[in-house]
Amino acid sequence: MEPTQDHQAGPIMRLLCIAAMGTFVSQGLLYPAIPLYLHEDLGTSLAVAGLVMSSQSIAALLARPWSGKFLDSRGRKPLLIAGPALTMCTGVALLGVRSVFAVLVLRMLQGVSNAMFYGAATATVADIAPPARRATYLARYSLFFYLGFATGPALAELLISRWSFGSVWVAVIVASAWGTLLAFKLPETGGRRADYVPLPLWKRFFHPVAVGPGIPYFCVGVGWTTIGAFLALYARNIGMASSGWLFVALSVTVMLTRSMSGNLADRFGRRAVATPCAVGCALGLAVLALFDHPVGAFLGVILFAAGYAGIFPTLLAMVVDRAPESERGQAMGSFNLYFDIGAPVGGYLAGRLIDHGGYRLGFGSMAAVALVGVLLLIGGAVPSDRPERRAAS
Repeated sequence: MEPTQDHQAGPIMRLLCIAAMGTFVSQGLLYPAIPLYLHEDLGTSLAVAGLVMSSQSIAALLARPWSGKFLDSRGRKPLLIAGPALTMCTGVALLGVRSVFAVLVLRMLQGVSNAMFYGAATATVADIAPPARRATYLARYSLFFYLGFATGPALAELLISRWSFGSVWVAVIVASAWGTLLAFKLPETGGRRADYVPLPLWKRFFHPVAVGPGIPYFCVGVGWTTIGAFLALYARNIGMASSGWLFVALSVTVMLTRSMSGNLADRFGRRAVATPCAVGCALGLAVLALFDHPVGAFLGVILFAAGYAGIFPTLLAMVVDRAPESERGQAMGSFNLYFDIGAPVGGYLAGRLIDHGGYRLGFGSMAAVALVGVLLLIGGAVPSDRPERRAAS
């Protein structure tokens, strides 16, 4: 696709973000609802609840090489529609299941839907963004993920307290149906490519341009999954009535800082912004580990959110900068695999550590992993910006 100007990309960007909002709200609804449902209604351990939550990423990991190939060979729009439609179907199924295994299967299907929609949406943003403002566009789009992540968990906590888990599943159906219907109105920005050449399977899993940025993303991704899976239970453990305001603080912080981080990454370079962001992630997890008090919880969540706000679009833009256009979907899918690998590690391992040593051990261990990402960025394991990208900026 030819490079676009802001006035050409704007209408597509607005419609995509409104469509994505439905999908992201439905995902946000599930973050506190599924672990609470498993632990409180079905009686599972925290480790099992964490494993079920992170099984979404295991399924996404397996689906991304296929979805990346589809995006590069067939286009974006079919998966923009299929992703939220599949989430809607899992919401219908949750209304009738009462077994841990069934929830596990549905959570994995939600991982497949996430791989389809998120890969297609980010590829669409990369298609339409002017090259010199790529990080800014990716950051702006991802704000809607966190808007959904702020709205969804708080709404889920309200629905659970006033009605039941069933009301959450109905809300998932409604939100994902919204995303599905609006996705039909989006244009195709990719389409069939005459120059498409299938990549070998190993390259679709670990594309060369995604390796350097992907490893630090893995290191902070385990912390994100730990917070997403256990924040609702952690809040109750430290005497809070619910985690709703913590999720709001997390998402509002990201929304306030993400656009700024995208602009900074376009202006000063990717690694210069990613490094302090990784430091923020490590500090936030350390605060959650050391201070088991509501004030400490808010401070830790805000620090982590401020760091995570910048590191994702910055590292993803680095991948897009380097990927051949005919391999863009597969390279971006490969980058997201590092989060998918980190999520089950974070979800299950943190759950095991919390079961045996409390939240201090669980969050503290994830802070140490995030610190490894900081050291990799400082040590130059992540490549510097390409000269031609800096010139374009």
